[in-house]
Amino acid sequence: MTGKPAGKVAEIMDGATGMGETADTSLGRFLLLLEEALTRFVNGEPALLKQIASRREDATIMGAWGAYERGWHEVGPRYEWAASRLEESGARVEIEYLSSVESGDLAYTVAIERSEAHLAGRDQPMPMTLRVTHAFRKEEGGWKLLHRHADPLVEKTAPATVLQESP
Repeated sequence: MTGKPAGKVAEIMDGATGMGETADTSLGRFLLLLEEALTRFVNGEPALLKQIASRREDATIMGAWGAYERGWHEVGPRYEWAASRLEESGARVEIEYLSSVESGDLAYTVAIERSEAHLAGRDQPMPMTLRVTHAFRKEEGGWKLLHRHADPLVEKTAPATVLQESP
């Protein structure tokens, strides 16, 4: 899959968002790569996302379909597992960055990701909107995705609705 990555990365690169310090261009370029990786991922192809992810044992993912994984030996297979449930649909991931901060060798973004996911076995793609936090770390001279936390964007709800009853 080729084409221009979607999103508002240019705003982050030039500081126009007004959210924290201006990200340097190397982080901005990495975010463009991440956006392309996420677009490929939502079309069932995890290779680029895996390529830009940290391979270290403190890498984590809290994916949109629940649970969590820690360490590359768990995170890598999770990306494969999730991508295998998605089919090519030509969908693009559009990212609305709400906040971004870069400080030394660490950075994070908070964003809303919008796309259409074509789940395997379904007749057609369906809209998917996620609230996402990414943490990044410089490793061996370049940025890597250290942590991804994504879950469905839902309306505000009463606190009691998220409590779990004890068995």
